[in-house]
Amino acid sequence: MYLIRLEMILTKKFNTLILFLFAFVNGVHAWQSNLPSITYMRFDGPGLLVGQMKETQNGLLVTVVTAGGFIGIHPTSVLNNLSDKIYYRAYFNGGGLHNDSNQTKKKQTGLPAQGGQIYLKVNDEVFVDILDKQTNTLVKRYEIKRIRIIPKITLSHKHDEHKTLVLPSHAGGSSSEVMVAPGDEVQFNITSGENFKGLEVEYTLVNLKTKRSEYRIIDTGFAPFRLLANTEYELRYNYVDQQESVQTVYIRVKPYWYQSIITYAILITVVVAIGFLLVTLFLRNKIRSSEKKQKKLETAAIRLQSLLNPHFTFNALSSIQGLMNTDRIDEANNYLQEFSSLLRQTLANNQHVFNSLDRELEMMRMYVKLEALRFNFSWNFDISPELNISNIEIPTLLLQPLIENSVKHGLSKLGDKGELSVICKMSSKKDTFVIVVEDNGTWVSNNSGYGLSLTFERILTINKMTKDRKIELDFDKKSGTKAILTFHNWLNN
Repeated sequence: MYLIRLEMILTKKFNTLILFLFAFVNGVHAWQSNLPSITYMRFDGPGLLVGQMKETQNGLLVTVVTAGGFIGIHPTSVLNNLSDKIYYRAYFNGGGLHNDSNQTKKKQTGLPAQGGQIYLKVNDEVFVDILDKQTNTLVKRYEIKRIRIIPKITLSHKHDEHKTLVLPSHAGGSSSEVMVAPGDEVQFNITSGENFKGLEVEYTLVNLKTKRSEYRIIDTGFAPFRLLANTEYELRYNYVDQQESVQTVYIRVKPYWYQSIITYAILITVVVAIGFLLVTLFLRNKIRSSEKKQKKLETAAIRLQSLLNPHFTFNALSSIQGLMNTDRIDEANNYLQEFSSLLRQTLANNQHVFNSLDRELEMMRMYVKLEALRFNFSWNFDISPELNISNIEIPTLLLQPLIENSVKHGLSKLGDKGELSVICKMSSKKDTFVIVVEDNGTWVSNNSGYGLSLTFERILTINKMTKDRKIELDFDKKSGTKAILTFHNWLNN
């Protein structure tokens, strides 16, 4: 009986203990069930995505997502009030929900007890653990992540409302390329989701041809662009809070049909052909005009030259008549024979403006010989060996009027005391030579004389024909009379 009673008493006490333990466990569980609703840490900073904050079902892990680099981590008043029971520890690159501090490498953030601000690179993570001081067990863990965010934009072609999604490049930085038609009004619109609304986007549009750029910060969409045809642009854009994630889009605006390479090639070909044709016609007309002018000058020169022939012939006949009147019949016959030979040579060169110097001198020798028969003066021709007289051309019969005037006005009255010299020599000037007709008579040149006036007119005409060359005629009367013909720049042509 006593044993039965004792067994009943023990059973009652055991049940009471079981009920107490059950109530205690339920109380502890109820206290821990209320812990997840408690906020121990507060976060702030640019680019904090509040809409993406998530808490696990058991309340031990809270995920905080940010786009910006700087984030503030601050204990709340709850944590401060329970500082004698719990504390926090912040570190980078934590792992798992279990308190495995011996196997997980952790880098402390260095946050003070009152919290502070830290900087996260893209894809960096930082963990803040709330720990029980007595048991060092995990009460709650905050996982802060900085994610890479890239604005998603669409390209609208205004004239046909065509839209093209410009895909963001990967972390490797590959760029996109968009081709638009000329004259399109191009507009870019931000198509980011709800979690990214309100985040500002910055962009820089660069004209790669002129290097001019436009920079703006927007939060709704790009202003319409008026892009130039046949031009390439570079569009760089990113969220203001994440300048590391810059994206690049190359916009190539097609040329108008008249700006194509084929059109330019055809246009250049046509312009070159027209230019070539115009230049050809201009040069042809200029050549014709020059030839016509040259022909006119040559005709004038030949006309003036032909005027000398009758004058020369009449003088020769007059000399023959004088010989016959003085009964010098043999001399007159010799004179007539020499004159006929000279006349044939003169007529043979009558249609040529120029004659070689050696032939011209030979004709003048025959003429001087005839005049010497009549007036009995002495004469000589002095030719410098430096001159290649067979390769030099001078105007036909240019020397004859000078020799005629020298004989007629300077030597005719001197008889056998008269002296005539024809000298050909080099000048001190480059490419220039001189022909001097010199006599020992004293006479004054009369430029109005028929032969000399024709000679001056011929020289003027020939100087117009030969622009690079020039003939000058001067007289020197200091000792006797000298007629000096200077041929400037004559030996290089």
